[in-house]
Amino acid sequence: MANIMIVDDEPTIQQLMAIILEDMGHTVVAQSLNGEVALKTYQELGEKPDLLIIDHRMPIMSGTDLAQAILELKKEQGILFLTADESVKETVYALGIENFLEKPADIDTIREAVTKALA
Repeated sequence: MANIMIVDDEPTIQQLMAIILEDMGHTVVAQSLNGEVALKTYQELGEKPDLLIIDHRMPIMSGTDLAQAILELKKEQGILFLTADESVKETVYALGIENFLEKPADIDTIREAVTKALA
């Protein structure tokens, strides 16, 4: 299945996402609590993940800033935005990211969004 990186400043959200993803047969290749660490981790990964799941409101570097930096490194990188901050939806779409999911989301909705983002 797919290799996925999770970027969220809430450890419980990271744990829940990892459980859902692994239950779907995917592999979580990296997790980060903020955008700056995520960017460094992404750059150090030999094989880039198939999908990044990114929150917006995080310390040090926001999700939109992270997504922009990632897309400058790999234009076709799959990204799913999972955030409670609906105000960034237009910014996310303007970056060319089509996959946006608002928190809180139930497990089935998360599964559907991940499947769609990987399609």
